[in-house]
Amino acid sequence: MIGTKIVAILALLAVTKAQQSSIDTILIRNDEYLNSHRRQYALNVWYYDVQMEQFRESYVKRVDDMEYQKDALLNELKNRDENLYSLTLLSDFSKTCVEKYKPSMPVAADVKNQVDRCTDTAHYKTDNLIYTMEVTNKTLQNHYDNVFEKEVSRCQSNYGTTKTANYTLCLANAVSVTNAFTQSSQQQFSNQLKNAYNTGRLEIKTLHECVFVVHNNTLTKMSQANTHIDRCIHGMDDCAQCSKHFCRNVYNMAASSIDPNSPTMYNPFQGQSETGECLMLNIY
Repeated sequence: MIGTKIVAILALLAVTKAQQSSIDTILIRNDEYLNSHRRQYALNVWYYDVQMEQFRESYVKRVDDMEYQKDALLNELKNRDENLYSLTLLSDFSKTCVEKYKPSMPVAADVKNQVDRCTDTAHYKTDNLIYTMEVTNKTLQNHYDNVFEKEVSRCQSNYGTTKTANYTLCLANAVSVTNAFTQSSQQQFSNQLKNAYNTGRLEIKTLHECVFVVHNNTLTKMSQANTHIDRCIHGMDDCAQCSKHFCRNVYNMAASSIDPNSPTMYNPFQGQSETGECLMLNIY
């Protein structure tokens, strides 16, 4: 009788141990299941960060590329200043011509500031371009840290080790809900990233247009100043003191009748009863 009881007790202990072993195995598998998804969730957040950083670097690089155009433009101004300085050494007359029109030349510091304003404006747009993606990333991280983990804790509190089947189902449901949220988040992030690249291209286009205006205005002013200085040096400068004046008496003179080597020329006042206040020669 005693032997029978001992056998029964041993059998019960064996069954209990087997059940406990089965429960432990299930719990271990559940832990591995959870940790596997946690690693994937952490990877999702990390990959969002990677994509945002890649976009940021790509956009900022395209903005910084404008520095090459700025440097080229400033070199143009530097070379022109050196050429003008050389002209001032030729003669007092050429120096006078340079000093007369050099103020109309663009100033390097002003040109630099204008280009910098263009690039600064583009740089300021960087954070705005990635803002919505940052919000999406933080929202996903918050779901993992709070919603998902709280649901896991609830499963553990409600079922723990007593109802392993229910515990497993509860965890599976928490993972399923979180995976659905992740998929929706990834689609949203993908759309936001595409929009960021599209908007970024428009911002770069605006930057190019801004720099082009500065570049074009600078070269135009340089060309105009160079032309005036060249005409001045060759004695073809505009008569500034005659500007805003109009002469009614116009005398038409053929260019063939002008001889620069002759000390005399035809008298345009011959036959006139009065000289008037002015006389304008129209050489044809």
